[in-house]
Amino acid sequence: MTHSGDKKQQDALQEFQQTQTRTLPCLPDEVHAFSRRQILTTGAAVVGYASVARLLGMPAVAMGQAPEQTTFPVLRKLVWINMSGGWDILESVDPKKTSTANLDVGYDFNLTHPLAGAPADVRLGRFFPGVASLGDDVLLLRGLAMGTTSHDAGSVYMDTGILSNTGRVNAASIPSIVASESDATIPIIQLGGGMEPMLDRGLLKPVSLVRAQNLDLYRSMYPTEKAAVDRKLAMLDYLKKSVARAKAKVGTNDRLGAVEAAESKIRGQIASGIGSKLQLTDADRAPFAAAAANMRGGPADAFALALKLLNNDLVTCVNMGLGGFDTHANQDRQLSSLLPPFDVALTAFVKELRKSKKLESTLIVLYSDFGRTAKINGSAGRDHWPVGGAMMLGGNIDGARAVGGTTGDLLAQDFDPATGNAVREGNGQQLTPKHLGAAVVRLCLGDDYLRYRTYLSKEDGDVDSDALVRLRS
Repeated sequence: MTHSGDKKQQDALQEFQQTQTRTLPCLPDEVHAFSRRQILTTGAAVVGYASVARLLGMPAVAMGQAPEQTTFPVLRKLVWINMSGGWDILESVDPKKTSTANLDVGYDFNLTHPLAGAPADVRLGRFFPGVASLGDDVLLLRGLAMGTTSHDAGSVYMDTGILSNTGRVNAASIPSIVASESDATIPIIQLGGGMEPMLDRGLLKPVSLVRAQNLDLYRSMYPTEKAAVDRKLAMLDYLKKSVARAKAKVGTNDRLGAVEAAESKIRGQIASGIGSKLQLTDADRAPFAAAAANMRGGPADAFALALKLLNNDLVTCVNMGLGGFDTHANQDRQLSSLLPPFDVALTAFVKELRKSKKLESTLIVLYSDFGRTAKINGSAGRDHWPVGGAMMLGGNIDGARAVGGTTGDLLAQDFDPATGNAVREGNGQQLTPKHLGAAVVRLCLGDDYLRYRTYLSKEDGDVDSDALVRLRS
């Protein structure tokens, strides 16, 4: 049964809609209020910066959201760095001093670097002097039991916390989970080398992604020249008047409220000069100049852009990475050219975040597909190995230490979840990418979010990540 009041409102809305044009080719003298269909065909183009789902105020159930919407403020921004190919943990997070029957060190241990402020046995590989100097801001994860030596499966396991030997899972990636709770201009940006984020896998809220190859298009949406800025603002003025007319005619509703909120947000973004904040200048590149000359494919620019976006609070998650770690042959030569400039760039990135007082609110994670064999092969390289390692930096974590460990022939050891120390088999937990994923979710969104990711929780997933989320007092 339709109530008379509802029918009057529907009749008024129908009459109102019939008077409206269905296109917006330019700036007319007057833009009338939009119906739902007209928003789809015109309004979304005007305010295309916003998610259409949010713009239209679609019901949570229609978008696959939880029946009861819960808000999780982002506690830390996330920089997710994929060291693609399966890096050698002996040359990164877990250098060994001596050889055993199954281990070829292949380098001078005296060239490795103690992590500043850490116990003597916590060192980084010879190509990471800068990161080693960061001390309290660095936490090493050693002995990650990967359960696979497949590039696809290992990368997805690290990216989601779920192991599948096909490399295909129906779960959102960790950065996508964090970004989905963000109201930043750019919730997540995909720069060179990063894993493709899985955005549509059971998130509580939809999330939009900006890719590096689309940056020029995205920048064009936020002009910097006065005439272009004025034109965009004039278009928003018409939209604002349209909403006001619609509200006067049919009353306030969720859809009009969503359009009104989107218009206000976009107006603020354009007026604040976001376009210029998406462009790199010589001054932006200056901290990374020492690395840029030797880094292939522009990773130094990726760090410079990530820094600018973070410092201007425009982004919540950055996906980026560096390839070249599938070193089956001539590993020493490959790493000697690959890692030193990366170490310079990453160290500069962390120090610049410190300088701008953004490091404590930014968590940086370095990870890889898996590790590499203890033995050097006949081609002076190392092959795939199902034990890996990772780094966490910044975020006010309690650093200058390592969680987990490996034996002398690079077998994963159990770890004590309370202390993080390696222990005898059977006296602790096996450290896996689940622990890393759980720690990142907890640090960025809080403990309560794990109820939506039970496979990362202590109760349902038996994943105790307390040692990884310990903060400095």
